[in-house]
Amino acid sequence: MQRKLLQIAVACAGLVGVGFGLAGVVFGTAFVDFFDDGAIDASVRFYKGMLLATGVIYWSCIPDIERRGERLSLVTFILVCGAASRLMTVVGHGVANIGILLSLIAGLILVPLLLLWQRHVAQSAQRGAVT
Repeated sequence: MQRKLLQIAVACAGLVGVGFGLAGVVFGTAFVDFFDDGAIDASVRFYKGMLLATGVIYWSCIPDIERRGERLSLVTFILVCGAASRLMTVVGHGVANIGILLSLIAGLILVPLLLLWQRHVAQSAQRGAVT
Protein backbone atom coordinates (compact mmCIF):
# COMPACT_ATOMS: atom_id res chain seq x y z
CA MET A 1 0.00 0.00 0.00
CA GLN A 2 2.82 2.43 0.85
CA ARG A 3 4.45 1.74 -2.49
CA LYS A 4 1.26 2.62 -4.35
CA LEU A 5 0.76 5.82 -2.33
CA LEU A 6 4.38 6.83 -2.99
CA GLN A 7 3.87 6.21 -6.71
CA ILE A 8 0.81 8.48 -6.64
CA ALA A 9 2.72 11.19 -4.75
CA VAL A 10 5.64 11.01 -7.20
CA ALA A 11 3.20 11.15 -10.12
CA CYS A 12 1.66 14.31 -8.63
CA ALA A 13 5.11 15.85 -8.06
CA GLY A 14 5.98 15.04 -11.67
CA LEU A 15 2.73 16.62 -12.85
CA VAL A 16 3.55 19.85 -11.01
CA GLY A 17 7.03 19.92 -12.56
CA VAL A 18 5.80 19.14 -16.05
CA GLY A 19 2.82 21.50 -15.80
CA PHE A 20 4.63 24.56 -14.51
CA GLY A 21 7.74 23.74 -16.52
CA LEU A 22 5.86 23.40 -19.80
CA ALA A 23 3.87 26.58 -19.15
CA GLY A 24 7.08 28.48 -18.49
CA VAL A 25 8.81 27.08 -21.56
CA VAL A 26 5.89 27.92 -23.84
CA PHE A 27 4.97 31.34 -22.42
CA GLY A 28 8.25 32.51 -20.84
CA THR A 29 7.95 35.72 -18.85
CA ALA A 30 4.47 36.31 -20.28
CA PHE A 31 3.38 33.42 -18.02
CA VAL A 32 4.03 35.68 -15.02
CA ASP A 33 2.93 38.88 -16.79
CA PHE A 34 6.46 40.27 -16.91
CA PHE A 35 8.05 41.49 -20.12
CA ASP A 36 11.67 42.43 -20.79
CA ASP A 37 14.19 42.64 -23.60
CA GLY A 38 14.67 38.88 -23.81
CA ALA A 39 17.46 38.16 -21.35
CA ILE A 40 15.15 37.42 -18.43
CA ASP A 41 12.76 35.55 -20.73
CA ALA A 42 15.59 33.29 -21.85
CA SER A 43 16.52 32.55 -18.24
CA VAL A 44 12.91 31.85 -17.27
CA ARG A 45 12.50 29.44 -20.18
CA PHE A 46 15.79 27.71 -19.32
CA TYR A 47 14.85 27.17 -15.67
CA LYS A 48 11.33 26.12 -16.57
CA GLY A 49 12.81 23.64 -19.03
CA MET A 50 14.83 22.20 -16.16
CA LEU A 51 11.66 21.99 -14.06
CA LEU A 52 9.92 20.21 -16.92
CA ALA A 53 12.80 17.72 -17.08
CA THR A 54 12.66 17.02 -13.34
CA GLY A 55 8.95 16.27 -13.68
CA VAL A 56 9.67 13.77 -16.45
CA ILE A 57 12.42 12.20 -14.32
CA TYR A 58 9.95 11.82 -11.46
CA TRP A 59 7.55 10.08 -13.84
CA SER A 60 10.33 7.75 -15.02
CA CYS A 61 10.74 6.54 -11.43
CA ILE A 62 7.13 5.45 -10.93
CA PRO A 63 7.18 1.86 -12.30
CA ASP A 64 10.16 0.69 -10.18
CA ILE A 65 9.93 3.28 -7.42
CA GLU A 66 11.66 1.10 -4.84
CA ARG A 67 14.75 0.81 -7.09
CA ARG A 68 15.02 4.45 -8.17
CA GLY A 69 16.64 5.93 -5.06
CA GLU A 70 19.75 7.16 -6.86
CA ARG A 71 17.72 8.94 -9.53
CA LEU A 72 15.42 10.52 -6.94
CA SER A 73 18.43 11.54 -4.85
CA LEU A 74 19.90 13.44 -7.79
CA VAL A 75 16.62 15.23 -8.58
CA THR A 76 16.18 16.03 -4.88
CA PHE A 77 19.68 17.51 -4.73
CA ILE A 78 19.00 19.69 -7.78
CA LEU A 79 15.63 20.92 -6.50
CA VAL A 80 16.87 21.58 -2.95
CA CYS A 81 19.84 23.57 -4.31
CA GLY A 82 17.45 25.65 -6.39
CA ALA A 83 15.10 26.19 -3.46
CA ALA A 84 17.98 27.14 -1.17
CA SER A 85 19.10 29.69 -3.76
CA ARG A 86 15.58 31.06 -3.93
CA LEU A 87 15.57 31.26 -0.12
CA MET A 88 18.54 33.64 -0.33
CA THR A 89 16.37 36.01 -2.37
CA VAL A 90 13.55 35.76 0.16
CA VAL A 91 15.95 36.52 3.01
CA GLY A 92 17.32 39.54 1.14
CA HIS A 93 14.08 40.89 -0.36
CA GLY A 94 11.16 39.22 1.40
CA VAL A 95 8.51 36.90 0.02
CA ALA A 96 7.39 38.27 -3.34
CA ASN A 97 4.18 36.24 -3.59
CA ILE A 98 2.43 33.07 -2.46
CA GLY A 99 3.91 31.15 -5.40
CA ILE A 100 7.44 31.78 -4.12
CA LEU A 101 6.43 30.66 -0.63
CA LEU A 102 4.79 27.49 -1.96
CA SER A 103 7.81 26.67 -4.10
CA LEU A 104 10.06 27.06 -1.03
CA ILE A 105 7.88 24.71 0.98
CA ALA A 106 7.89 22.20 -1.87
CA GLY A 107 11.62 22.45 -2.55
CA LEU A 108 12.89 22.49 1.03
CA ILE A 109 10.35 20.22 2.73
CA LEU A 110 8.17 18.13 0.39
CA VAL A 111 10.86 17.06 -2.07
CA PRO A 112 13.20 15.74 0.67
CA LEU A 113 10.25 13.99 2.33
CA LEU A 114 9.50 12.18 -0.94
CA LEU A 115 13.08 10.92 -1.02
CA LEU A 116 12.90 9.73 2.59
CA TRP A 117 9.62 7.98 1.83
CA GLN A 118 11.18 6.29 -1.20
CA ARG A 119 14.05 5.04 0.95
CA HIS A 120 11.58 3.63 3.47
CA VAL A 121 9.65 1.83 0.71
CA ALA A 122 12.92 0.51 -0.77
CA GLN A 123 14.02 -0.86 2.62
CA SER A 124 10.63 -2.48 3.14
CA ALA A 125 10.82 -4.10 -0.30
CA GLN A 126 14.32 -5.35 0.39
CA ARG A 127 13.26 -6.88 3.73
CA GLY A 128 10.30 -8.52 2.00
CA ALA A 129 12.55 -9.99 -0.69
CA VAL A 130 15.06 -11.37 1.84
CA THR A 131 12.57 -13.10 4.12
